[in-house]
Amino acid sequence: MILNYYSKGDPKDPVVVFIHGSASDASVWLNELNIIASRGYYCLAFDLRGHGQTRLMIQPKANVKIDIDSHVHDVVETLTSMQILPKRKIIVVTHSFGGLVAVDLADKFPDLIEKEILVCLPPKLVSPVKDFLQILLGKPIDIIQQNLDFVSKVILRPRYMSSIMTNAPVLREIYKHVRAWNAVRRMSKSKYKGPIHFAAGRFDLVAPAPLVHRLSLALRNADFELFKWSGHALMEDEPEKFIYWLIKCISGVEEQEINLEEEIEKAKT
Repeated sequence: MILNYYSKGDPKDPVVVFIHGSASDASVWLNELNIIASRGYYCLAFDLRGHGQTRLMIQPKANVKIDIDSHVHDVVETLTSMQILPKRKIIVVTHSFGGLVAVDLADKFPDLIEKEILVCLPPKLVSPVKDFLQILLGKPIDIIQQNLDFVSKVILRPRYMSSIMTNAPVLREIYKHVRAWNAVRRMSKSKYKGPIHFAAGRFDLVAPAPLVHRLSLALRNADFELFKWSGHALMEDEPEKFIYWLIKCISGVEEQEINLEEEIEKAKT
């Protein structure tokens, strides 16, 4: 299916595709879209199937299997409809589950991916997180979504609001395929051999930094950045460091060459 997306920049510029994580939406990338586009890139952020504004669009039949392949197909179909693929290469920036989609995308279409920037990619789900998600995605998520009016009054961060509004059956489908995910096994056999940039937060329980670092060492084409004061949302926890790091990964510009205030002003114009 064709996904809802946000865009910024000139379509003729190099393309950067942003993919959010499970129980999130494309709006988490709006700040990054503005700043990266101001540097001469065409930036796109997709709402995956069942997430954000895409959940309000016409959906496939209820009995359609929603696995990682389905999300990859949606991304490819949307980029193809925009006449970006297969003519042009793309840079992919992801958060959490979005990284699983990108890894599969790069394996299927290795010649179309210029580089992967994988933020808080879970190498695998550790037991406490796996157990918590299994409980949450049972009756609790249904109860929460049946009482959105009340819950919306106590939710503080927009990121959490988007989490509870994500289609529950889609979240259950995602969990079904993620619980057995093993990044080392999957990525070591990938056909994609281009550059991979990993980042993780020291206090992240979903994508523990030591495991992400170990994954980066297992791949010849990868590097790793630790965010010392972050959990699972680097963009929110250390926004200034994150944008410096992201610009460096995308364009190769070092931090000392970046004037962040100037970048923000450029993005506003």
